[in-house]
Amino acid sequence: MPDDQERLVADALRAQATSSGMHVVRSAPAAGEPARPPALAARWVLLLALLFGLAAGTVVAVVTLR
Repeated sequence: MPDDQERLVADALRAQATSSGMHVVRSAPAAGEPARPPALAARWVLLLALLFGLAAGTVVAVVTLR
């Protein structure tokens, strides 16, 4: 019972914090549910950012050494 009340309060606070409708916040998983890993799309974005950063660094190094 206290877990339900805590989840209710947490959901209400999240709803109040995001009342503008611009942010979408998922509710916390239930006590027995495992946490989901980050979305696959987020991993691809991070990987592409890393690759573009390495490419930009390589271009700057080549231009500087000429």
